[in-house]
Amino acid sequence: MQAPILNSFLLFSAVVVVACTEQHRPSPAAGADAAPIPSVAMDQLAKFRQLAGSWVDSTTTDRFTCYEIWTTSGDTCLIGSGYVLAKGDTVFIEELKLATLDGQVTYSARIGSQNEGRWVPFAALPSGPDSLIFENPGHDFPQCITYVKDSAGGWQVTVTGNEQGTERT
Repeated sequence: MQAPILNSFLLFSAVVVVACTEQHRPSPAAGADAAPIPSVAMDQLAKFRQLAGSWVDSTTTDRFTCYEIWTTSGDTCLIGSGYVLAKGDTVFIEELKLATLDGQVTYSARIGSQNEGRWVPFAALPSGPDSLIFENPGHDFPQCITYVKDSAGGWQVTVTGNEQGTERT
């Protein structure tokens, strides 16, 4: 009697293993309109890859010119740098990074002379197709960084927040 029970158990186990490992597909009765179930993880950085390249910030004035350069680093990161020229002199340099950290897209900036040279993270917020918004309410300034695509294919970058009790942009 033990052999038939063991055989039944082994057959049942094999059926469970196959059923649990098979990819779920819509049944033919579900129709052609049934949405397929994704088999790969969504690329969380897809929207942000439009930053790749080099461009002049459209907030540039006759007193200074702002530049950013972004490159992709594999599938997991974008690396950038920003700098400002005033009368031919570099007056500001920052390192930039976009990556997924604990499931959250994070924009990080590092300015060697600030924050003891540490990276400052800003969480990506939901935004429209032509804008990117990042926020860190605990940072001294800025608390929000907003990128808006301009008509020339570049970006307008705005930093905003409260600095020592005064709203600043």
